[in-house]
Amino acid sequence: MHEGQIDLLPGERVIWAGTPVRRPLFNPGDYFNVPFGLLWLGAVTLFFFYNHETAFHTVAWIVLTVAGVFHLAGRPLIRYLRLASTTYAVTDGRVIATSSLFRRKEESAELAGLADPVVTPGPGKTGTITFGRLGVLAWASANFGAGSGKDRKPPVILVGVSEVAKVREKLAKAVDEARQRQQSAVGE
Repeated sequence: MHEGQIDLLPGERVIWAGTPVRRPLFNPGDYFNVPFGLLWLGAVTLFFFYNHETAFHTVAWIVLTVAGVFHLAGRPLIRYLRLASTTYAVTDGRVIATSSLFRRKEESAELAGLADPVVTPGPGKTGTITFGRLGVLAWASANFGAGSGKDRKPPVILVGVSEVAKVREKLAKAVDEARQRQQSAVGE
């Protein structure tokens, strides 16, 4: 990835940039999403099994079943395809993930406000980097693009990173330096 593909802030410099080398179809959030989708499909089927008298009921059953199937299979597939167009960048102030499956989408977070990077190892020297340990519900909300907190911003997650241990070290150093810069700016 070239610096020209990243919208840099004035004075910002790139420390590391890369793309996913591995694209997992499922992530930990699917431990919540898959059972929820199956429960949804079961409830929809049972309800409409006993309530199928009108054309409205039949159409509603079809629409809700399609929504459940999309929840189970469509979201992981779209996430998988989006990773093919994803680029990551770590600057001296932010971590950025940009993808462009249907439209350009950029997620970024200030390094100084992030928890320490945590690696979830994958096959070989690949893995996923999160900032702090994310629980299943945080992963599930990231799947929906909802996130947590007042601004509902999803967490920045670096999936399928090559040489993940080396990248994590660079990230940890960048986060520490950003925190130090922030503390010295506050102290002045």
